[in-house]
Amino acid sequence: MKLINGSIIVLALAASSTPFNLWADQSEVELLKQARVTKHQAKKIALARVKRGTIKSAELEKENGVLIWSFDIARPGRKDVTEVWVDATTGKITAVDVETPLGEKKEAAEDKVKKWLSH
Repeated sequence: MKLINGSIIVLALAASSTPFNLWADQSEVELLKQARVTKHQAKKIALARVKRGTIKSAELEKENGVLIWSFDIARPGRKDVTEVWVDATTGKITAVDVETPLGEKKEAAEDKVKKWLSH
């Protein structure tokens, strides 16, 4: 029963946070055409912010109407991950957030639901 309730909550959160995101159907190729900052340049910017970090994942996406490079960066000896958003047009860091392993799992589940709903 708890699993069903949890699934319902995740579905509700995903549905309410993006009213079928207008950019969900844009391919990465289309987004790359819009980016003025390359992935390599954005990585350098993100890693300068998180010293001794290693990039676990990178994604080009639109968040709140802004094209960003999103990086999950791990640091040695730490379980948390630092998420850094680099504006793909200006190269400026627009957000930095430290995520715990539990928060990461929750975000991954929400992303999975969003992708499922957008198909």
